[in-house]
Amino acid sequence: MLLNRLTLHLPESAKEAARLFTELEDAKVLAGGTFLLNSLKLLKTKGTKTAKNILSLAKAQDLKGIELNQGVLSIGAMTTITELFECPLLRDNLSLLHKVCRNISTNPIRNMATVGGNLTCRYTWTEMGAAMIALDATMHFLSADGQENAMPAEDFFKNAARSEKLFTHVTIKHDPSGHLAYRRVKKTMHVDVPLLAVCVKTHLKGKQWTNTRVSINNGTAFAQRDYALEGFLNQSVSSADLGVKALEHLTKEIYDTRSSDYKQHMFRVSLKSAIEEIGARPLL
Repeated sequence: MLLNRLTLHLPESAKEAARLFTELEDAKVLAGGTFLLNSLKLLKTKGTKTAKNILSLAKAQDLKGIELNQGVLSIGAMTTITELFECPLLRDNLSLLHKVCRNISTNPIRNMATVGGNLTCRYTWTEMGAAMIALDATMHFLSADGQENAMPAEDFFKNAARSEKLFTHVTIKHDPSGHLAYRRVKKTMHVDVPLLAVCVKTHLKGKQWTNTRVSINNGTAFAQRDYALEGFLNQSVSSADLGVKALEHLTKEIYDTRSSDYKQHMFRVSLKSAIEEIGARPLL
């Protein structure tokens, strides 16, 4: 299908891209293209207005790459999912990203799709949001005047993944003492997008849970934390029945709004399993 007439812009740096992102009217950012191109085709099919300007980041080399510096992992927005999946730096708490990348579509898509595209596409069901919230990641943006702004990933998704500035990279602290468990249920056997995902991260002092983060992707809203469950777990010690007890302390609207009985059940199965996995780990 031919797209409507548009103007393609190819900035060669993050700074140039940030300026164009602010100055251009009716513009969309093209990262890997796996979301945007399908969206443009769908809009044309429906007879809806499509963007007149496409800002491709393909030549902005300073938006690519992964590095670990002084205990902080930095992932460029134009890093592909495959590049992140194959990165040898993903250990301890960062290994969660390896699991998440493995769940994203197929090899051809992972070779094209980017971390930035997955985080900023504004589809509520995408894989990366819940992981970044659980890891307490920080997202970095560049304004037209070259000023960098940063915000916690949680705040970005609370704002419905909106930003008037260009997303450049995400940073995550390497945390060898963190304990994580991740569960993901796909929508159907034939459509490999998440129906739901849960990620639990905590620090154990003996058997006592502390600094717990429970991040939820329910597919119908942007990724979010369950503060009620976190509060319960932070007052708990690991035990054989902790997973069962935890299910009495959920923020139910996160799991039950616009959910089928099957989905509600799988949320509880997934949370119970994740909590039990952490609780069963040997003491350090």
